[in-house]
Amino acid sequence: MDQKLIIWDLAHQSIRCTCNHDEGVTSLAWLGSSRFVALGCIDGMVRIWDSLSGECARALTGHGDVVQSLAVSADGNNIVSVSTDGSALVFDISMFNILFLFNANGKAFQQQLEKDCTN
Repeated sequence: MDQKLIIWDLAHQSIRCTCNHDEGVTSLAWLGSSRFVALGCIDGMVRIWDSLSGECARALTGHGDVVQSLAVSADGNNIVSVSTDGSALVFDISMFNILFLFNANGKAFQQQLEKDCTN
């Protein structure tokens, strides 16, 4: 892993932006027709990147281990991340707020776990 995501501008056949990570990226989900892309990371975080500016818009915490997979709901309103720690996070795409955290026992806890990308 080279610890980055490269977003290409296909019309101009050039790199639009590079999103660097301290640790590797394990999964990716484009957030509908928006300009945002969600990345699941080895450090247990889900980072939301702006594909036009290359800036990290949000970094969502809550997993205690590697994010294995990401999925966007059929209606495009929510994204789910799952981790090797047995947890699943569900959050609202429009506000990037976590709605629920499911633990390995299947219990849901309402939480809001987000921080700036600089932390």
